[in-house]
Amino acid sequence: MRGPALNLAAFPEETAVAGALRDPGCAQPAKMFPTRLARLLLAVALTLPGALCGEGALGKSSMARCSLFGTDFINTFDESMYSFAGDCSYLLAGDCKTHAFSIVGDFQDGRRVGLSVYLGEFFDIHVFVNGTVLQGGQHVSMPYATRGLYLETEAGYHKLSSEAYGFVARIDGSGNFQILLSERHFNKTCGLCGDFNVFAEDDFRTQE
Repeated sequence: MRGPALNLAAFPEETAVAGALRDPGCAQPAKMFPTRLARLLLAVALTLPGALCGEGALGKSSMARCSLFGTDFINTFDESMYSFAGDCSYLLAGDCKTHAFSIVGDFQDGRRVGLSVYLGEFFDIHVFVNGTVLQGGQHVSMPYATRGLYLETEAGYHKLSSEAYGFVARIDGSGNFQILLSERHFNKTCGLCGDFNVFAEDDFRTQE
């Protein structure tokens, strides 16, 4: 199994959620609309045993959280809730000022199948729902550490974390994702998880 290719040029810094859909090789998502029901389902999901939890990470309690859960729901850093079903690789969150890192969700037939992290232009690691981990095209075992990035299993999910880059990314066997970003990324992000500026209304707005 090879990791999915990613065209970083498809994620220009001037867009937030819209920027995640710019890859010309990706079809538009089958569904992408806000829903009140999704908020209720998220509240229920987070109370279930084994659900991805939102405790502080990297020793900090003030990290922003984005969750992808259920069949196709996304709750952004700024608490926008919508439904998204894709069939490609989409930017979830990244530093869209310096492009130091990108966290990408890999979708197939509307399902979330993997989570990928790119550091700069020359490093990539891919964690799949089935537990497979690839780094630079090679299989790796957990725990694993490289370039300030740590991969481990914890409470039923795989966790990628980096204090140097200021993020935590989690994926479980059901395809639920969670991304935590430190405050240093405030108003610097783009992707399906939004722009992390406390204004939910502009998560879907193209920035000037």
